[in-house]
Formats: sequence, structure tokens, C-alpha cells
Amino acid sequence: MNRVEQQRAYILKSQSFKETSFIHQIFTRDYGIVSVVSRGSKAKTSKTGSLLQPFRELSISWSGKTELKTLTNVEQRGHAELLKGDALYCGFYVNELVLNLLHKYDSHPVLFDSFQRVIKGLLSTQNIEVSLRQFELSLLEEIGYGLQLESVGTHLEAIQSEKNYKYIIGQGVEEVLLPVKGDVITGATLKNLRDNCLVNKVELKQAKRLMRRLIDHQLDGKILKSRELFL
Repeated sequence: MNRVEQQRAYILKSQSFKETSFIHQIFTRDYGIVSVVSRGSKAKTSKTGSLLQPFRELSISWSGKTELKTLTNVEQRGHAELLKGDALYCGFYVNELVLNLLHKYDSHPVLFDSFQRVIKGLLSTQNIEVSLRQFELSLLEEIGYGLQLESVGTHLEAIQSEKNYKYIIGQGVEEVLLPVKGDVITGATLKNLRDNCLVNKVELKQAKRLMRRLIDHQLDGKILKSRELFL
């Protein structure tokens, strides 16, 4: 992988490097997460510095034999729009999830497409919660921890909308009888989460609580800065 041309990519994180450069962690469709250095991009005369911003789909080229690649070209794909308010914090959250839960150079084209959809969903500022839940589902599936939302446990009994359940990590959905302590979630929420049609505040709240618990399990104690920004 000495030279790669015009790879679809998003900037996940940037940090200063020496006096005039940045090191970027980029999420690419065919190569996963890649580290690239943009030499001279801090300079006011740089033609690339203004393009190398998060949440913009880019076409990036690089070269190099070491783990840190050298950026050779960058172009904007589509319109350059900016995330604002809550959508901006959610965008940082999505970027952090990718950085923390994917290994470098692991190709995830399906997740890249899901990433693109969630960014577009955040730009529209409509149904932000629904967009985030669908991305989280896709992410867990891609790293090998997809949710089993078709049936109850090992019994192959279909999930019923009117019943109450718990999701047990490593086991799946189990029916519960109220009253019970812990995170109870209705069958309607589980089915609508699976089918991407969460519709009301109760379902959105239950789905958010479930996905946060599952994501936190994968993070294994890592703290997300984006959550602190929200607070």
C-alpha cells in the first residue's frame, strides 16, 4: 500500500505536528482507519488546510511505506456543510466511536456507508436520535457484536410488541414480568429499533438506554469526550 489514489474518506481527528503540519486519523471506505500527515497545511497559503475538516466527505490520496502516510492530494466531494448545536456534539460522538472500536487498516465498507448516512442525518437535524441508533447497530454488527432482535433467547419465540423484555449481553433478549429491577424494554421498541422505525419518546428513550449500555460494554471503561461536551 505504497500509494493510494482518490479514496473516499472522512476526517475523524486532527492534531498538530511540528510547526506547519497536522496528523489526521481518517476513516476510509476501503482501508478503514488510516493515519496521514498533511505537510504545510497550517500555512495560510495552504490549499488543503481548509478542506481537512471533520464531517465532510473527501477524496484523499496518500503515499508511504510506514504506518504514518503522507497526504498527496485532497478534494471535496459534494457540498461542504457544517454541523451545528447538538448535531455537532453527536458528530464528535460518532467519530469517537469509530476511533475507539475499530482497528486500523480494517476495511469496513458497510460501516463507512452507514457513517455517511448518519452524518447526512445529523446535517438534516431531523430524527437525530434515530440516525444515531441505526449507526450504533451497524457498528456493533461490524465488530462482531450484532444484536439478536428476531426472537427470545434460544427459544426461537418471536418478540411480541406488547410484552416486556431485558437484553442480556452475550445472551440476547429475555422476557420479564413486571415489576422488575433493571433496564426493561418493550417488544415494540426492540422491533422498531430492528426495523428502523422508532416513533415515540418512550421508544427513543428505551433504545438510547439499551444502546448506551451495549456501547459502554465495548468501550470497556474508556471515557468519550463528546459525552462530556454534551453535559
